[in-house]
Parts: sequence; structure tokens; C-alpha cells
Amino acid sequence: MSKATHIIFDMFNTLYRFDPERETTQINAAKQIGLNISKEVIIEALNKADIWFAKETSKNSMHLMKEKEKDLFYSDYERTLFDYAGHKITDKESSILWNFVKNTKSSLKLFDDAESILSKLKSRNFSTGIITNFDSDGNSLSKSLNLPNLIDHVITSKDAGASKPSKKIFDHSLKIMKINAENCVFVGDQIDTDIIGAQNANIKPILIDRENLYSEYKDCVVINNLNELLDVINL
Repeated sequence: MSKATHIIFDMFNTLYRFDPERETTQINAAKQIGLNISKEVIIEALNKADIWFAKETSKNSMHLMKEKEKDLFYSDYERTLFDYAGHKITDKESSILWNFVKNTKSSLKLFDDAESILSKLKSRNFSTGIITNFDSDGNSLSKSLNLPNLIDHVITSKDAGASKPSKKIFDHSLKIMKINAENCVFVGDQIDTDIIGAQNANIKPILIDRENLYSEYKDCVVINNLNELLDVINL
């Protein structure tokens, strides 16, 4: 592989987390249907549900769904999440949970290691980007998060007309950034959308595994913290 000069990141759970944290929101949602769930249990369930989410969205792109379809999908996500948490819930209860989560005010916050690595990459003249399955266009998303100071390009599924793991969104991003795949690394937290998608586009993938869920995974480099990135970029 040629020397990596461009680093592209997934967004959610790679660079950004929700504030308040998702486990807090889900614990509060559970109370709406009379369930008390510990933080440890819901975190473990969220990790498993995220894998389910990635598999499902790799088959059916979110940006193609109408609003009602999205609500049904996220209700299914809530049912799956609470199944992993040890609670069988009804369709009505999953709808209550999703409506609570949907209407909870939240923002996006950079992980501490994300802010650190982006500053280091900028100081070393790396070109950086984000590829995310998001319904807004990249320019609007970048401005809303004040990203121009940290990230050079933000490409969404709305911009590309395709979602990860489609090769189309990765190829579109390479074209927008005016780079070649062999000079690029993609960092993401989900195998089905991020790692396989990057591999299909001939981009070297790196898996960020914050919760040590993939200790046995061998198909690409795995890191547990973004500050490890500079040490493995050109492996």
C-alpha cells in the first residue's frame, strides 16, 4: 500500500457520541414502560443492538426510507435492544420507547480521543474527511457541528445517493476529496457498514473497537483508542 495521506472517518461512535449519552436516554425511556435497567446492562445491550443496526442498514439504506418507515425501523431497534437487555416488549411498548428517544433533546459531542487525533492530523498536514449515513447534506452537517476547523470534507448518504456499505458512497467521497483509494485509510466502528464498505472500495480499513468487542477480529487492523491511529496508519 502507498503511504496514507488521507484519513476518512465514520461519524457516530467513532468521532462523535450523543450528549446525553445513549445509555442515559434508554434508561429513562425504559422507565416510561415500567422497567428499571442498570447502566451496565443497557451498555452491553446497546453494543449488541448496534451490530444488529449495522447489519440491517447494510441491506436497507436509511436515506431511502420514508418517515413512517424510519419510525417502524427504530421501533424494531428498540425491541431488539431491550431483547438483548433481557426484556421482551410489545409493539406498543417499543413505539413508546422510540417516541421518547426521538423526542429527547440531544447533541453530538466529540470523543476526547477524537479531538486529540484530529488536531494531530491537522498539524501533520493529513487531509481528513467523514463518511456518514446521514439524511442532511454534508455542508449543512459540517457547519452545524463547526467541523471546518477539524475536518476538510464531510460526505453524507444524501450527498452520494447511497449509504455505507455501498461502494458508491466511498467512490463519491474519493472523487469529492480528489484522492486515490491507495492513499486513503477509513476508520469506523462497525464491520458490516464501515469495514466491509471500505474494503469493497479498495480503501484500507481500521476498526475502532472502544468496548473491546472484536478482540478476535483479524480482517483488518483493530485499535481501541483513536490516539493509536498514527502508529498503525501505514502498517
